[in-house]
Amino acid sequence: MESEQAYKGLLILTKKYKFNELHSHIKNIGPLKIKLSKLKFDHHLCKIIVGQQISTKAADAIWVRVEKILKGRLPKKPTKNLQKKLKDAGLSARKVDYMIGIIYNDEIRGSSRRKLKTKSTEEFSKLLLSIKGIGKWTVDMSRIFYLGDSDVMPLTDLGIIYAHKIAFPKKKIEEKFYKQFSPYNSYLSLFMWRLLEDENLSI
Repeated sequence: MESEQAYKGLLILTKKYKFNELHSHIKNIGPLKIKLSKLKFDHHLCKIIVGQQISTKAADAIWVRVEKILKGRLPKKPTKNLQKKLKDAGLSARKVDYMIGIIYNDEIRGSSRRKLKTKSTEEFSKLLLSIKGIGKWTVDMSRIFYLGDSDVMPLTDLGIIYAHKIAFPKKKIEEKFYKQFSPYNSYLSLFMWRLLEDENLSI
């Protein structure tokens, strides 16, 4: 299994490069699996939009209401009534605008996981970054948790930034540094997020 291979690979690499504390952390936790989103791709992106800049608890509550709207019968084109429903569900005007852009994007709406996996990293990134409200962080999260890409290190994620300071205090956080952990960076990111939990840090 990929998670087992990544676990063994990261143990070898952390030992090779003498990152002893991280090596022990990974060894103690054991293999971690990437849990893929079960949502349709447009709904997956909408859920990410909902969660921007608010607490997880608030995002979960709003998403329940928003998902109910998205699963209902949507008009063929955006309407003021739909915008009102989304606002009433708890979204800001800006997030409503972003979400409308996603659910009425024909390429996004028609993209299956299988189809998206045929795209190169550059093609996938270009598709998402062309959508208002989506940035590098969303691209990275989607590559990990929607496509199941095993080699993504989301350097703009606040949790990863904090965890990097703990795991690699003397190293600059940059893509070049993490190349030594390829092709297991997505799994390394899982262990780094767990590192924050073990340190009882909240961000």
